Amino acid sequence: MKPNFLVIGANKGGTTSLYHYLTAHPEVFKPAIKEPMFFNHYLSEGEDGEFRAQKVIKTKTSYAKLFEGSENFKAAGEFSTSYLANPYCAENIYDFNPKMKLIAILRNPIERAFSNYLMYVRWGEETRSFSRALRDVLEGKELPQGKQYIYLGHYLESLKTYRDKFGENQLLVLINEDLRRDAVGTFRSICDYLEVDSNFVPDFKKKYNTNDSVEIRSFHKFLKKLDGKLNYTRLMSSNIRSYVYSKPKMKQRDKDLLKTLYGEEIKALSVFLNRDLSHWML
Repeated sequence: MKPNFLVIGANKGGTTSLYHYLTAHPEVFKPAIKEPMFFNHYLSEGEDGEFRAQKVIKTKTSYAKLFEGSENFKAAGEFSTSYLANPYCAENIYDFNPKMKLIAILRNPIERAFSNYLMYVRWGEETRSFSRALRDVLEGKELPQGKQYIYLGHYLESLKTYRDKFGENQLLVLINEDLRRDAVGTFRSICDYLEVDSNFVPDFKKKYNTNDSVEIRSFHKFLKKLDGKLNYTRLMSSNIRSYVYSKPKMKQRDKDLLKTLYGEEIKALSVFLNRDLSHWML
């Protein structure tokens, strides 16, 4: 069985939660790798070796292995957020399966940008302030795609590309707050779209991949080096823990900058989706 649906993004839009909710469904196959990013590469020959240990799948042979055992399920798919950020994937996806059902879950791009930044802070891979990170982007500094905090919030042109290629009936666009405000109703609409039992209700209480507390991993590594000289467990239970889990806050000037950058597109996106998104600018 080929995958018959893809969750294409957006990055930090809630795709991890949706992955856990959907793959808990007894009629939805759970792939060994959540985000294989296959259609960014879409090579036809060879294998990727021990594909289950890989984070990225590049060949059709390994991609097929990812869905071994899915034959008895009504729906099978994967959740690569890079597909929305890379609209050139649309052609590859269409060539692979022109009947593919696509799901995009969008988030206020201002919130999304800061959440993306916090994720890298949590991983210990971002040492800049958010203000500095935005300036670096606007100054055109070369950055990996995951740290292109502004670009990844520009959804409209990619959505147009996918809708033009697949048609309106093969692209379901959700808003992140829909899942937060009416999880059951939104999930049922997804199940109906995928033609699986909409009476199934997953455990919505558990949240995934959040930045509720920001664990600065690089600082943890530093503390662990002291182990033997100092008791790491006692150290982490002391007041220093409040620093390790401190969460940066977005400055108003950065928020205002992002409002300026996204304002016109949010208006156009509202028209495209036939949905009022003006609250994103509040």
